[in-house]
Amino acid sequence: MGAAQEAQACLAFYRGLGRREPLRGLGRALLAFLQKLQQFAGASVKRCKDKNLEEALLLFQELSEGLWELDDADVLPLVRCVLAFQMEMTSSSSSFHKLEQIVTKLSEGKESLVAEEVNKLMSSLTEYKQVLSPGELQTVCMFIEESRLGRHHWRLSLAPLLLRVAATLNWVLQDPTARCGEWSYVTVKTCLQLFQAMPKEVSPLVWSEAENSEILQSILGSLLQVVMGQTANKDARLLASTAVSMLVNTAAEPERGARAVLTLFQLVDQGPGELRFGELKVETSVLSSDGLARLVLTRGLLTCCKKEILSCRLDSFAPQACLLLDVLFPAVWAVSEEQKDYHYYRFQVFSLWLQRVLQCLPEIRKVKESRMLAENSELLHRLSQFIWNNAESPVEGASEFIHSSFQHLLEIYHLECHHFEDLEKPLYEQFLQRIITMPWQVLDTYKELPQHLLNCLSTNHLCPAASDVYKTILQQQRKQWIEGEEPATEEELAQKWALHWLPTLLSALTSPISFLQSNASNYLLIWTLRLFPASYTLLAESCSGGDSAHLRAWVALLNGRKIITGALPLDGETLERLCCCLHSREDNIRLAALGLLCCSPRTNQALSEVEVHLLKEFLPLNLNCDSSSFRQLLQAAVRKALVRLRDSALSQLRSKMQSKATERVASAGPEGALAQAVDFVEWLLQLSISFLSPGSNYQRRKTALLLLAAVLETCTDTWSPARKKGQPPQNMAALLSWAGQKGCWDFFSRSNLLALLSCLQDSTNEVRELASELLIRYFPPTFPEPIAVALFERAQEAVSSPRVQEAEAGAVLMKTILQKSDGSILKRLFPEGKAVPTLQQRGLCFAQYLLRMLQAHYAVACQDLLQAASTNPMHGVMAALRRCLLEVPEGAVSMLTGEHVQSWQELLSHLVTLLGDISAFLLGVLQSRQGPNANQPAAAPSFADMVNAIGSLIMLGKGLEQQDGEDSILLSEEHNLILTCCWVSVKEIGLLLGGLVEKILPLAPPAGPELLLPLTVVKMAARVFQEVLLKCRHWGAVEGCSMGFTKFCTALLNHPHAELQAVPRTMLAQGLELLSGPRSSSITRRAAGFPMLFLCIVGGEDPSKVRPLLAHCIQTSLALANTPLPQNWDQTLDLPQVSALHVLQTLVRGSGLGTALLQYVTPMMALLLKALGSSSWAMRNAAIQLFSALTARVLGPKRSRDDSCAQDGVSPQAFFSRYPQLREILLGELHSALETAGEPEGGRFHLCPSLHAILTLLAKLQPGADGLSSVSTCFLEPLLQLAGNPIYAVRVMAAKALVPVVPTAEYGKILLRLAGDLAKRGGVLSHNTLHGRLLQTRALLAYAADANCLSPDAMRSVAQQMEGQFWLVTPAQQCPLIRSAYLQVISLLMGSCTQDFAKRFREAVSSELDSLRPGQKARSSELQLGSTVFHQVITHFLCKEAASLAGAERVGAVCLLLQGAGVDIQSAILTWVIEGEEERSKDFEERLQLTLLENLKSVLQGQRDKEFLKLYLEALVHLCRNPPSQAQDVFHKLLGPAAACVDVLLSMVETESPGPDLLFQALSVISLLFVLGSKLRDSVLLERWCVMLERCSRSISSEVLRLAAARSLKLAGADVVQSALEASCPSLLSVAVRVMDMGIYLLQDEDQEVRREASVFASLVQHVSGAQPQDSCVFIQGNRGLVCLLHVLLEKFWGCQETFELLLRHLPMLDLSNILTELEANKAVSLYKEDEPNVFAEPAVLSRLLLPFLLQLLDRVPASTQLCEFTQRWLKATGPNILHNLQHCKHWWSQEAIAPLHMKALGCAKVHAAVTALLVKATLLAHVLDGLERTHISASEIHCTSQELRSELVLVQELLAQHGMAPTFSLDYGITDTRPSVRVV
Repeated sequence: MGAAQEAQACLAFYRGLGRREPLRGLGRALLAFLQKLQQFAGASVKRCKDKNLEEALLLFQELSEGLWELDDADVLPLVRCVLAFQMEMTSSSSSFHKLEQIVTKLSEGKESLVAEEVNKLMSSLTEYKQVLSPGELQTVCMFIEESRLGRHHWRLSLAPLLLRVAATLNWVLQDPTARCGEWSYVTVKTCLQLFQAMPKEVSPLVWSEAENSEILQSILGSLLQVVMGQTANKDARLLASTAVSMLVNTAAEPERGARAVLTLFQLVDQGPGELRFGELKVETSVLSSDGLARLVLTRGLLTCCKKEILSCRLDSFAPQACLLLDVLFPAVWAVSEEQKDYHYYRFQVFSLWLQRVLQCLPEIRKVKESRMLAENSELLHRLSQFIWNNAESPVEGASEFIHSSFQHLLEIYHLECHHFEDLEKPLYEQFLQRIITMPWQVLDTYKELPQHLLNCLSTNHLCPAASDVYKTILQQQRKQWIEGEEPATEEELAQKWALHWLPTLLSALTSPISFLQSNASNYLLIWTLRLFPASYTLLAESCSGGDSAHLRAWVALLNGRKIITGALPLDGETLERLCCCLHSREDNIRLAALGLLCCSPRTNQALSEVEVHLLKEFLPLNLNCDSSSFRQLLQAAVRKALVRLRDSALSQLRSKMQSKATERVASAGPEGALAQAVDFVEWLLQLSISFLSPGSNYQRRKTALLLLAAVLETCTDTWSPARKKGQPPQNMAALLSWAGQKGCWDFFSRSNLLALLSCLQDSTNEVRELASELLIRYFPPTFPEPIAVALFERAQEAVSSPRVQEAEAGAVLMKTILQKSDGSILKRLFPEGKAVPTLQQRGLCFAQYLLRMLQAHYAVACQDLLQAASTNPMHGVMAALRRCLLEVPEGAVSMLTGEHVQSWQELLSHLVTLLGDISAFLLGVLQSRQGPNANQPAAAPSFADMVNAIGSLIMLGKGLEQQDGEDSILLSEEHNLILTCCWVSVKEIGLLLGGLVEKILPLAPPAGPELLLPLTVVKMAARVFQEVLLKCRHWGAVEGCSMGFTKFCTALLNHPHAELQAVPRTMLAQGLELLSGPRSSSITRRAAGFPMLFLCIVGGEDPSKVRPLLAHCIQTSLALANTPLPQNWDQTLDLPQVSALHVLQTLVRGSGLGTALLQYVTPMMALLLKALGSSSWAMRNAAIQLFSALTARVLGPKRSRDDSCAQDGVSPQAFFSRYPQLREILLGELHSALETAGEPEGGRFHLCPSLHAILTLLAKLQPGADGLSSVSTCFLEPLLQLAGNPIYAVRVMAAKALVPVVPTAEYGKILLRLAGDLAKRGGVLSHNTLHGRLLQTRALLAYAADANCLSPDAMRSVAQQMEGQFWLVTPAQQCPLIRSAYLQVISLLMGSCTQDFAKRFREAVSSELDSLRPGQKARSSELQLGSTVFHQVITHFLCKEAASLAGAERVGAVCLLLQGAGVDIQSAILTWVIEGEEERSKDFEERLQLTLLENLKSVLQGQRDKEFLKLYLEALVHLCRNPPSQAQDVFHKLLGPAAACVDVLLSMVETESPGPDLLFQALSVISLLFVLGSKLRDSVLLERWCVMLERCSRSISSEVLRLAAARSLKLAGADVVQSALEASCPSLLSVAVRVMDMGIYLLQDEDQEVRREASVFASLVQHVSGAQPQDSCVFIQGNRGLVCLLHVLLEKFWGCQETFELLLRHLPMLDLSNILTELEANKAVSLYKEDEPNVFAEPAVLSRLLLPFLLQLLDRVPASTQLCEFTQRWLKATGPNILHNLQHCKHWWSQEAIAPLHMKALGCAKVHAAVTALLVKATLLAHVLDGLERTHISASEIHCTSQELRSELVLVQELLAQHGMAPTFSLDYGITDTRPSVRVV
């Protein structure tokens, strides 16, 4: 009898028992306990099961004492019930353990009864059985491990158990399927448990001659067969070695155990044979060739062998030999040098060996009687070598093992030195020297500690180590300073700390690298403040700047102080600066300030009123941020604030209740704080709900959903089974009740439900998924019936939409309705059913309905695919089926319910058959399989074939004949409809089939052996996948199908049934056969979906086991790709060799294969190098792609986000230690290239196609610190010889490859050699070699300068050598490229050259440039190759010298060149100005600015090309970011020419269509000239400028033009506003209002950069209007800037007519009546929505924001005649239409019969925008009427009073709110106060 039946019988028994009067209480308790057990058994989520079982345990502990009063017969049902549950929970150790606690409690009073039942159950497992099943073995294991009574039983019944285990192990090893699966693993596990739990019972059987056990002998033999490779299950082999080690531990004498270990290693070394283990004799006959046996055996012994055995003396060895050093270490070393596919275990074994040596060190010392790690010992050398060689290993987990190994080695060495009194410890010095010579990117320890600590903080995995080092140093420093002669105060200690560390910490806290800044805050800053509290003042002074870096550092400092002290400073200056941070333009500053408000060391610390006020000010302005990480971090911070509010409120509520209980009076303080917490949560709830409407953009809706999720997660009592932490507190109900009494926290109201339902119809998957999750997890279990019915009709319509997003929304709707329905709702939805469906049937009902719907859609498609694609596409229904079948947990439970199993089997079978038919139909349509070619070989049709096939279908659907005509460039709407229907449906088929097999195949129905998905159905699905991947070319469909196919293969390969496992294997064999055969046509150059077939199959193998399919696939592909091409191959067909290369490339790129591919790197690299020389272009192309994938794989994972970061590389030493054979292959190719590269014959060079790839791979490595004995130095000579290669690109790559090949310690020597090899003047060295040598010298010098790895003396030596080659820069050297290279080398060495040489060199360079000026005689009339490059290099050198030395003569020379040199020289200077990273002096920049300004007119008038003009204008804007006062003075002198410049530029942008980039720069310069010359601001020029900006700022303009408008506003907009405020000129006021209106538009732009520029303009406007302190201007966030612009318009420009007029234009011009009429018409949906010009803009949100400002403007109408006249005109023009729409709105939403339309309108963004605009306009209309009534002015067009209109408006708003259409939350941005300050309350 199963546990469920036992529970039912037990419940019935104790109900009867509970009727007895004395046992009534005990009976109730027992029934409650048993019901909890039933809930435990019925739960499908593990966390729910654990919760129910925990509660059952607590209930049992309370009632257990009463059980002892009952008779055994009365307790027996309970005992059997609990044991039945325990027998079914053997797969879950946690559940078994809790049940064992109940059994233990039961046995306290009824031990004999419980023991008897346990004995019966255990005996039934082995009785009448020879071979035990996996389940029975697992049960035995669990009872031995966890059950005291079970262990006692098996101790007494050991012999029969051993007999069954031996028989099982023998049988498993003989069965090919069983020995590779779970059965072998659990059998070995049983042996391990027996040896571990019963050593005393097992020991005599092994070591006693009298009790020699043949059974145990058989078990040992089988275990050794497993260890040696009889099974492919790697986990079973590892466990078997541990079991053998446990058997060794049973030896009473350590020496005998050691001898047994020796014999085990002899077996590994000598091969199969007889082995004597104690008194057991074993014959072994298997030894796997994979080399894993030694590793497995060594790991097992090191893991659990007793240290007495490991350290005992070996008699058969040399004197002073022990097992750990003389037997196990050679094995460890052999394992470490093997290049097999088990790298993780290699490192683990090495670390384990050192760990065991450390544990056994005293015992080893007694045996060895001498030092183990002597200075020159071979052991120490090997250990060190292994650690250094693998310090950079890319293998996951390797760094942790290497780190622990290094720690163990140092600890062993330290203990040895201490024991033998060695005080010098030379190993430490050796290691430090080794570390010092290495660049910081390679290892984790550094020479220049402060800077290198920061380098560590830039690398994620090094941060904890850096923190530990810093903390340790600070602790030692503090200790030393405190223990000095004079005790120091905290302030003096902080000063001493600052002397050493303040610059370093400050540079990190102000770093532009956010990663470094964050880690410095989290690691270094906290330890600083803890150990030196007074350092806070010093740091605060250092962070007092107003720029972004200092603000971010200041917030981090404040946060660190709050973490330590628990309090936030509340002084006015701190709060004012905090407000600046909360409104900063930079996301990271705002987030840091928010975190400061929300976080606290204690979760029950209440938020202060100031913190609450700041949060309410901050959150509405930060809901539409672009950054996904910002939204996530915002939610996390707000969640912390909510937890604080909740926990503090609960604490206060408890205090209040205790106070009432004791004193009957509660204090007023807690009541106020409690109310504040409840009010804030209510405010946040309403804020979130109000922005969930479709009128908000994606960013705002997603953020609002995240905030709502945080509220529901924190402030409801919903228990979330999927979460470990964050469950609601136990007394949450009291707080919810208190809030409910105050009318708050109605989380599940109708309006909230409708808001989330509108999100279910969103076009983005993220919004839909999150909304659905919130509805399912938190809201009541069923929807209201009317809503459910209307929603179902909307879902039916949506899944039939041709738009993919709408169809996916319909699928989510279907799934949500399914999970929120009960029987009555299902009866309404499916009235054809005979009976009311139960909850278990609802999944089946929905699936059957959707299957019928899919069949109907398929029938339409067969008749007319064009009609089906537009009205009944199949992909929406498939998506709904996928979600309803696979994402609803109750579905799996229903499938296992006995009475429903057959129905589910039939449904799934029909579904898979239908999907196969649809797939064949769609692929046939695209292949136009009609006629004799219907059964063509597998090949994907070309895109042209597909277009022709679809064209025929369209003509057929329209009843037309196919006409030959001109091909259209663009696909028609009909083509797109059919293509979308086909590809998306194919993708959905793959996802659905893969998910079905993954989720449903493991389910085992209770009755019968037949699976829910029989083998025939699975094979049918396999054929579908095969057809799609072979005949599909669309990557989206291939990718979606591949995701499903990977799940399909994973489920089958890991299934216990051999027939199911064979399906993917058969598919692989068929694919490989197809791969090697000829193809009928070409697929594509990347083989389309064909390689994905192989990747999905091999990706499904268990990564913890050996991968035979992967090995077979790669070996077959390698063999095929290496096959020579046929002599007469056809380029139009796919070659098998090319396809094999594509398969290998796809496998290498597959992320799921991990390190399993690394063992095949060498043969694949050899293959691709060979293929690069193929005569086939397709072969070479495939080889290049394979090379790209392979290099990305072998160089390991990136440790930083920057692709060029040096931290991401590995050194040659580590790389070639990992792939030793690869070095010989690469070296051989290099030598071959050198042999073939000689003098050209007949004008043709001999090329080596693989050379560039080899050089690229070498160049990607990072330099190491090894000496000339390094493994990479063999590449040195070939690379030096390649300097003379005739191909320029080869010389360049050879120079790059030389950098990592040369050890950093040898840079000086190699540089001297290179400099010495340069030819003297008149020498015989070829130009190519000379150029290559210089390139190599430059590359080495550039790296040495960056890494600072050359001493000044070495640099001077190299410079001295290079000075002797001065002629290389003179005209005597006629090659400009050589002159350029030499100049670049000298530029790097200039600081080390002698003064005389430097002077002579500069004179030569200046002379060369002088010769290029107009009017100078050219030295050569011939155009030379590379001369332009040489001139640019000279120019950059001169500019760099002028910037660094800043002499007036050099600066003047650059300015003269800028005035009169050639275009290429001027362009080089301008490029350097724009891109140059060198620091330029202020004087130099001013001279450049003035030069550019003085020459602007001549440049504009000259007929220069547009590229040069753009460069000139860009450089001018770049230099004039902060124009000096001299520029303004000069500008006044140039006022006339400047006006002409503005006129020319305006004319150019108005009439000449200069192109967006030049127009951008021209507008920027015009704006700059306006700023520099205030007298230029006449009305004509300003008007033209303003009109141009208005044209550019439109949302339909290109991104560059909108950015140009924003940049122009940033440069000149604030000055225009300031001038208007000062002058009060009407025309200037009008321009200023228009400028700010443009700012409002640009602050809502969809491009983030445009918004950032516009926010600077808003910040400057706020500054000049007096809303910010005059001493500084802090750039504010865009939303804050928008509010500030509205404030300025309201306060400063309210009297301008344009203000009200332009603000009204921001209200959406949408007619609600027309939109609703269009919605009712239900026209055919087109495939694509019409794109909005600006998807970021939110007209509805902006309308709500504008309302209070517009109302205040209307309040000022009486004071302005112009405003009064305009409002009357507006009322006449729009008033009647507003009233009409208001009535139509009221009528439309009053109709109950169109509830589905109401649901559709709920998800329509246009409807929401129109409704919001209508309500805003109606409110304005009422306000205008009110004003007119007060002034007794009649409005004849309006036939109602303001009061009547307001009453009507209230009724309409209430009606709309009932339908989720009118958010009631008001946006209050504090329109009376814009200053960034907060009053302390």
